[in-house]
Amino acid sequence: MIRAVMDTNVLVAALRSQAGASFALLQFWRQEKWKLVLSNTVVTEYEEILRREASALYLPLEDVVKLLDALCVLAERWTLPERPLPTLSDLDDEPLLHLAVEAGVRYLVTHNVRHLEPARQLGIEVMTPAQFLTIIRKLI
Repeated sequence: MIRAVMDTNVLVAALRSQAGASFALLQFWRQEKWKLVLSNTVVTEYEEILRREASALYLPLEDVVKLLDALCVLAERWTLPERPLPTLSDLDDEPLLHLAVEAGVRYLVTHNVRHLEPARQLGIEVMTPAQFLTIIRKLI
């Protein structure tokens, strides 16, 4: 099964609109067409951002908890060793890259491709939700 690390901005975009590729990716994930790979650090970031954006997303806090629980239950979970030296210009993106490298994940899905570009040097394909959706649709 295809495995990927998903940036928080993709999750937020999926919750903002049911019309885009980000939402379609979540639908395919729920249908187990691809496997989300998570670490505690990434889940913590998801939680922080979703709690902060909950009112703007019209999402009650109890639904944030339910969503995070569902993500954790269906995801492939990793406990990461100590963080390596930073590779990216934005330190907030480091946990995503660290997880992708440690888990041997080929795809990192983000709306922020430019900031994660150095991941390509480590064998990680950085792509938008629309690009990843194209790959998934070819496989199903």
